[in-house]
Amino acid sequence: MNLLYAVSAQGNPLYQGKFGLHGRYQTYGQHSFIYDLIAAAYRRGVRVTLLVEGLSGFPLAEPLKKYAHVFELDEAPQLGTVDLVLLDQPTDKLVKSLPAGCPAICIIHKKDSVYSHEVQDRCDQFLCMTEAALEYQSTRIPVGKLRMVHHGVDLERFKLSNEPKGKNNAQPKLLFYTRLNRQEATTWRILEQLLLCNVRLTMLGDGDAFWKISDKYGRDLTLINHIPCHSIHNFLHHFDIVASAGRGVFEALACGLPALCAGYEYGGLVLPNNIRRHMEVNITGYRMAADLVRMRQDIDMATTLSHETCRLMASEHGSVDTFLDRIGIGEKRPPIVA
Repeated sequence: MNLLYAVSAQGNPLYQGKFGLHGRYQTYGQHSFIYDLIAAAYRRGVRVTLLVEGLSGFPLAEPLKKYAHVFELDEAPQLGTVDLVLLDQPTDKLVKSLPAGCPAICIIHKKDSVYSHEVQDRCDQFLCMTEAALEYQSTRIPVGKLRMVHHGVDLERFKLSNEPKGKNNAQPKLLFYTRLNRQEATTWRILEQLLLCNVRLTMLGDGDAFWKISDKYGRDLTLINHIPCHSIHNFLHHFDIVASAGRGVFEALACGLPALCAGYEYGGLVLPNNIRRHMEVNITGYRMAADLVRMRQDIDMATTLSHETCRLMASEHGSVDTFLDRIGIGEKRPPIVA
């Protein structure tokens, strides 16, 4: 199978031009999605071409050359046979460059994304990854073109830690992983409650609130602005619990770590009996606000969850291989054993 993944990265459009870092853009959920999808497709024997509008600012161009042929839109050679196109943040220019006749699926990362008539005419399907996105887009795109498939993380990359679960959970190591440019009031409320919970806190994220947090709480936590998404799996195993949203939650669960939902609202501990409801709004806490006063109890309960329970939530609900199966990309192969 020949897959073309075509993405516009000019000006980091999904994040409105924010998060520049030394000539490239920092990596967040969209980039993690692209990385895991292409790596997993490669393992299935799929021949992947990554076509990028604005390649110089795209942070995964070099890492993804291990799994795909990578080209700048304006410098791409004749692409040859293409069986399927996945479009990501498409511009009209990107759409016009696509090979004629091959089916095209547009990936919707943000539920309220807007698409031109040209994009809507060219794409056979629009792929929503949450029920909230499907509900929103059904008022803007013909319903017959909409599909709903939950995104997933690469379980071959995010693996269980080999270290046994610690017995001393009096002061667990907790990672609060979030962008610092949205819902600032919510971020502050969650942060301040975490600081009352007797945890060894690390905060990972960048945005307008970074220096404010540094000024006020820099002595009380470890503050880091960025770790590339293709490195994050090496970082997570330093922690006992993760507070995050969306893919950040699934990445933690895949590593066997319990996760607190911390996005638009604080959504509490993610559990086998509530994860499906959380997924309807991309595990952001939207319309699911929990009582911040219960955070200490949520952390205590998190320390009782086994690595296997957390990992099972990811494998059952958030696997990239399940995502690829649902949209018909390649056939899963057993992992290569050295």
